[in-house]
Amino acid sequence: MKLKLSLTLALFIITSLLWRMHVMATLSDTFPMGFPLQFYLAWGPCPPGTPCAEFNGLWLLLDLLFWYAVSAALVGLWKKRTRLRR
Repeated sequence: MKLKLSLTLALFIITSLLWRMHVMATLSDTFPMGFPLQFYLAWGPCPPGTPCAEFNGLWLLLDLLFWYAVSAALVGLWKKRTRLRR
C-alpha cells in the first residue's frame, strides 16, 4: 500500500510538472497544473481585481484516482514479474 501511494504521488507530481513545463514553453502566459486532467489554471497578465485562476477539485480527485490506478497496475505487474522469476 505504501509503495502504491508513493508511486501515485511521484507520478502525479512528475507528470504535472512536465505538462506545466511543456505548456509554458509552447504557450505564453498560461500556467496549468494536473495531467491528464488540468485541475488548476492561471493566466496573465491580469487586470487588477479580476480572477486570473481556476481550480476544479473534482478534477484533482479524478487525477489522483487515475494515477493510483496506474500505480496499482504497475505494482501488480512488478510483483507478478518478481514471483515468476523465483
